[in-house]
Amino acid sequence: TIYVGDFRFKHKKGHYFWLAASFKNFLNDRSVGAIVLNAIDITVKKEAEIVLERINADLESKVKERTEQLDKVNKELEAFSYSVSHDLRTPLRAINGYAKMLEEDYTSVFDENGKRLLKTVQYNAHQMGKLIDDLLAFSRLGKNELHKTVVNMYDLVTKVVDEVCVLYPNAAVQIHSLQNALGDANLLKQVWVNYISNALKYSSKNKQPQVELSSTAGEQEIIYTVHDNGIGFDPAYANKLFKVFQRLHSQEDFEGTGVGLAMVEKIITKHGGRFWAESNLGKGATFNFSLPVDKIMK
Repeated sequence: TIYVGDFRFKHKKGHYFWLAASFKNFLNDRSVGAIVLNAIDITVKKEAEIVLERINADLESKVKERTEQLDKVNKELEAFSYSVSHDLRTPLRAINGYAKMLEEDYTSVFDENGKRLLKTVQYNAHQMGKLIDDLLAFSRLGKNELHKTVVNMYDLVTKVVDEVCVLYPNAAVQIHSLQNALGDANLLKQVWVNYISNALKYSSKNKQPQVELSSTAGEQEIIYTVHDNGIGFDPAYANKLFKVFQRLHSQEDFEGTGVGLAMVEKIITKHGGRFWAESNLGKGATFNFSLPVDKIMK
């Protein structure tokens, strides 16, 4: 029997060193009559392993600490969502209610400037309500689990177009063949709503707004595209589009809360896909997102 092991020894000078040794008892063999020992110095290897173990232990500690911090942040976010949905809506309802009363009972005594100011109050209260709704939806995205099914993209997009185009009766929307994909249908609907709504909104000042929807299937992913003939944007700012509250156009020119594309970023990231936009000022815009090709889709 050969015995193998790693052994730690103390040098006569006081420091420690490691040997990887193997030995076999040949005392019963008269031709040998000895214990044969082979050993190599593995001190450097052992010290590296010790350092690595310390690094791993430190990393595990940091991961645990970070996880606890994230849990705390999530709980704070839930508390914030509750506050938004209840505490902020209460004064907003009061503003809307009193503004409605003023409109119904006192419009006749207001001059044109007074009527304009009242409309401004109502408009901004409406915008605040939309912002609260968008912030709540944005905060919930991080907690919601994906419920993946095979999504018929053409049917989904057709329904979205029918809903959104009510506000843009002059728009021409062309839907090409769209590849089915595996994903959360409700969340993917939000992506399409945001992309298509933006395309219609930013092309609405054209005499004939045009939006084109298509998809391209590859080996690893399916790319979905929304192209419009709107005002476009400076490509230098493309990286800002998918950040919360980042807008490239003023509220006076185009309404919006600055949350929609940030929701797209969260949803597509959760699906393991990509998202990006391409444009030049005055030449329309193309917004894309991709979804991985799942094995069951092949």
